[in-house]
Amino acid sequence: MSVAGSASDASANDEREVFVGRRSESERLAACVDKVRGGEAWLVVVEGEAGIGKSALIRRVVSSLEDFTVLWAVGDPSETDLPGGVLSQLVRRVDRDLAARFPLLARPDAAGVSPHALGGQLLLLLGALQESGGGVAVVVDDAHWADPLSSQVLGFVVRRLWADRVLVLMVTRTDSEQSGQALERLVRSVDRAARVEVGGLGQDEVDQLARRLLAVRVTPELVTRLHGYTKGHPLYVRTVLAEVPLQVLGDESARRWPVHQSLRAGIGAALGRLPADSVALVEALAVLDGKFPLVGVARVAGVDDAVRALEPALAAGLVRWWPTDSVGPVALVHGLQRDAVYAGIGPERRRALHTAAAEVVGSGAAWAHRVAAATSDDPVLAADLERSANAEALAGRNALAATRLLWASSLSDDRLERERRLLTACAQWLLTLQPWAAVRLRAQVEECAEGTLRSCVLGVMDLLEGRLAVAEARLTEAWQEALADPDASWVALLAGTFLTVITIRQCRGARTADIAGKTLAIGDLDAGTSDFIRAVLATGRMWDQGPGAALLDVAHLPVEAAEASNDQLATLATRGVMHLFLGRLAAARADLVTVAHRDRLGAGSKLSHLSSSLLAVVEYLAGDWSASESAADRALAIAAAHDHVLGDAATWFAAVCVQAGRGRWEAAQKSVEALEGINRMLGDPPAERVYAGLAGAVLAQARGDHAAMVRSLAPLVEPVTGAEDGGGNGDEAGAEGEGDRVRLRFKPLWLWQQSLLVEALTGTGRLAAAAWALDDFWRGYDGSGYLRVVGARLSGQLAEAQGRPREALAIYAQALGGKTDGTDGPDTAGSPVETGGVGDAGEDAPLFRAMLEHGYGRLLVATRTGSRREAARWFKSAHDRFDALRAEPFLRRCETDLAAMGLTAPAHARQHVLALTERELSVAHLIAGGKTNQEAATELYVTQKTVEYHLSNIYAKLGITSRRHLAQALRTPQP
Repeated sequence: MSVAGSASDASANDEREVFVGRRSESERLAACVDKVRGGEAWLVVVEGEAGIGKSALIRRVVSSLEDFTVLWAVGDPSETDLPGGVLSQLVRRVDRDLAARFPLLARPDAAGVSPHALGGQLLLLLGALQESGGGVAVVVDDAHWADPLSSQVLGFVVRRLWADRVLVLMVTRTDSEQSGQALERLVRSVDRAARVEVGGLGQDEVDQLARRLLAVRVTPELVTRLHGYTKGHPLYVRTVLAEVPLQVLGDESARRWPVHQSLRAGIGAALGRLPADSVALVEALAVLDGKFPLVGVARVAGVDDAVRALEPALAAGLVRWWPTDSVGPVALVHGLQRDAVYAGIGPERRRALHTAAAEVVGSGAAWAHRVAAATSDDPVLAADLERSANAEALAGRNALAATRLLWASSLSDDRLERERRLLTACAQWLLTLQPWAAVRLRAQVEECAEGTLRSCVLGVMDLLEGRLAVAEARLTEAWQEALADPDASWVALLAGTFLTVITIRQCRGARTADIAGKTLAIGDLDAGTSDFIRAVLATGRMWDQGPGAALLDVAHLPVEAAEASNDQLATLATRGVMHLFLGRLAAARADLVTVAHRDRLGAGSKLSHLSSSLLAVVEYLAGDWSASESAADRALAIAAAHDHVLGDAATWFAAVCVQAGRGRWEAAQKSVEALEGINRMLGDPPAERVYAGLAGAVLAQARGDHAAMVRSLAPLVEPVTGAEDGGGNGDEAGAEGEGDRVRLRFKPLWLWQQSLLVEALTGTGRLAAAAWALDDFWRGYDGSGYLRVVGARLSGQLAEAQGRPREALAIYAQALGGKTDGTDGPDTAGSPVETGGVGDAGEDAPLFRAMLEHGYGRLLVATRTGSRREAARWFKSAHDRFDALRAEPFLRRCETDLAAMGLTAPAHARQHVLALTERELSVAHLIAGGKTNQEAATELYVTQKTVEYHLSNIYAKLGITSRRHLAQALRTPQP
């Protein structure tokens, strides 16, 4: 076993540690270890009450992992506000040259780096550690005290361990509600996960422990009494055996032992029997609360002979010592002992110890000791804390800044200063988007005097708790007041940013743009914040006026995405979304791929989640469905790491597209249901409503169910009154009346929504409404991108449904660049179909092109126009495209039509690829495209081991032996 992190914590090298029992728990853990050795990654959560023996069990298990590399970390209650603290422990003692290959992990400060970027590099590190052939154990003891960033990173990593010899052990207390809920969600989201509950020792195990600690035979009656007295709690058993003399233990006539039935009281009594110097040493350890060099502990305790003072404390089982370590560190055995000792220290002694400790520990930890040493208001220390907090906030360590501001508040002698610092602390916590600490202070915030900052903080709390109307009123008040106060610009920024969260969710684009514009005008914003507000402004404009108009708000960006700076990633992602909504796939992909790449490098884009989701949509439209599924998978993992649902709708919609297109109905339906669940949770906001409606319509389109398409789109449309009728085809209008006409309510993905609406209305026979909607589509289309082919197909379908087949033939032929046999030209004035062939270079969406070719071939047969050979040519072209996409429902319909005309469907060009799983396809396409194993692992957020595992399966299934043959094996003859 090689150990990285804290070697001494990872191995049971303390001669005084006695381990008994735990057979069932050990067997369950051993079974998981065996599965890991067999190539399966496992997550094991070990839980139990404080002092019950969880850590001892884990040390016992880890000591047997001789063929594993162990990464070990311990959560620290004093470091829960230090971003990446646990993560840094895990990699601290990894070989320096190896760690240097992963620069984000080697950084001393993780603040500002996204959890998934850190997680991606941790995955690569875990892959590198497996190269020797052994497994890796990642152990996090006291996980309930892990800092939020490290918890997010570990959650992301656990979900991305696919084919790895990695065991993740997380040890937590059952009484930690927040940690328990997070771990419960993590366990439910992982296929290979187990929970091991550690309870009290059984009576036989108490017997074994007593025999080994006392080195004498104990009677069954004594064991029964001891077990009943302690409920099998190992630490309490040790305390009783250490405190009660043997003759008293053996005196069966004694009705009660001279020890309280309280572990804390028992520890206090044990401490009371130690020499004064030993007591001082133990008290210093309780104040330091950690593992420190003996000489430093002695300095804090004021003890001259540290070794002499240490001996009685070791004999009492209160202290552990690591004599082989170069600095000879010591620590209290258990946190429960620390709590009991600390509680018994008097105020004056406690202050003296904290004052001395502040001189021994590092500068960061010294703040806590200085605060603990203060026994009354201390304006000077409060001011020092605030200055330190401001520096931490500028570095992106908002949680740490919040903690120090809260300390500063408690030490302030002026009420206004006290309240200002309290409110600012809450604001810093809210900026972390992990607001639990701030929410717990709500009662104190409400007691503060009325003011701009108070309104802002309460408004954000209301927003997070779902009280949107109250939140908007408070945030609006705070925002307007702060705008008028030059000294409150940061409050205006905070209030304005959260205010736009409300307005954009309610589809109030103009209001969003107005708020963002005025917030941006504050000036003196850092480049990243300024760019994010610009992105919000452009998004508001897009909701209000559409993506074409909103492009003006991102005109400052360089034309080439690669030339954008890291401070422009928010607006670059927004521009990519606009290009997608306009149908410009190449431009959208360039922008979104750049954002994703920079995000993997640690640039920390605030819109990385949405970017990955909509990149998956772009890949779907462009015909790279394996890349689309891979991007959607990564986006879901990123969302899970951030533990929120805002923005998840786009990801689930992206997943539905390929699932439906390939006929995986059960998976697609589950994704649609996930979207509906998000809608219900968030109160059916417009953005989520758009994605849910689109997802249902795309699924129904793949099934060929036009009625279901209409039902799915119903929440997205509203009736058009006569006053709103801007034209349309008046001849058909009278047949159905104005009441049948509908118009879309929301701008994002408007052209896609509109195309599905036209198809649904045509397919259900509402032809006048379909004609009106089609005219609306052409009026909104700017003539660029893949949507030209979509519009041509819709125009042809409607002409067919209206009994004008010759016109439909002309539309199809013209759109496909073919010729018609003597037909008149189509009546498509104002539509881009009349300008020639379909799509711009690189903008041909294969699925929609194939649907157009299929429709053209079918109509040629139905009308007996042209030759049978001409019809077969278009059928074969469509069939090849559907086959290349593995678009099974569309392929089956094409083959049915081919069979109806007496033709045999072409052999499946990609039949051998069908045996590959989706994950294998993701790997195969990246490797075939020239990526190395590590480059593929980096892009997929997996380990190199996973890539190697999938490659071996890919080679076996495709009958090849190397990556040189992979591209050829995946290639499909072009139609």
